[in-house]
Amino acid sequence: MRSTEATNPVAIFDRVVCAIDGTPASIEAARLLGRLMPALGRVTLCSVVNPYTLVSEGGIFTERAVTQNAEEALQRAEAELLPRLTPVAHLRRGTPVPELLHELRQEHATLLALGGHGHSRAAGIMTGSVASGLLHQAPCPVLVARVPARADPPPDDVVVAFDGSAGAARALAVGRELAERLLVGLRVVVATGDRHRSELETVRDERGTQLAGLTVTEDPRTAVEALLDASASAGLIIIGSRRLQGLPSLGSVSERVAHRALCSVLVMR
Repeated sequence: MRSTEATNPVAIFDRVVCAIDGTPASIEAARLLGRLMPALGRVTLCSVVNPYTLVSEGGIFTERAVTQNAEEALQRAEAELLPRLTPVAHLRRGTPVPELLHELRQEHATLLALGGHGHSRAAGIMTGSVASGLLHQAPCPVLVARVPARADPPPDDVVVAFDGSAGAARALAVGRELAERLLVGLRVVVATGDRHRSELETVRDERGTQLAGLTVTEDPRTAVEALLDASASAGLIIIGSRRLQGLPSLGSVSERVAHRALCSVLVMR
């Protein structure tokens, strides 16, 4: 991303590609974007039909049937965004990860949104491995949406994972902006269980400047344990993915949190 995008939280949601595979989680990704994005943001809904995996446990799917399912899924996702946002829908044919990466580049996307645990029964659209591939390869932040597990989901509070890194600073900036714009609570989690004493001192020094006035929880568990627990009472977790030079950081746990959290997760770049 350009430097202006990296420092402006709103810009992250300006040009979004949302991967749609027909699962409830991918439709949830579209619904969540309807809340998070500014009204003038651009959304491209993209579904990829993979002709090389047109087989399911129940039999063989024809490409025509899978294509029809994908088109219907795009329509359901579009309904989650209208009338506040007017998305553009693209139906691609090929291998999902390369096709979606191409879509990101073509749209100059500042965010990729997709569903967590996206294992489609209509094989040939997308599978759960797509999320892992895109978390590693996407050139922009990735929003992994998850359908609330409870009928009475918790408040939409934003939880930010903070470890003193540049990625965590970006996550905090986005969390502040979202909490203010959406009128929700903001909580910061500092996990100490997988940190050396010298690293903790660095993080605590940062707390005096970046975290002043915020609700901060210093959790003695590892980052994964602390964040997975926090996900049970949050609407969104924001976590940085870059490593501190020479030090372990949240980048080593972002994928595990994205896959296992009970709420949606935004992984910053």
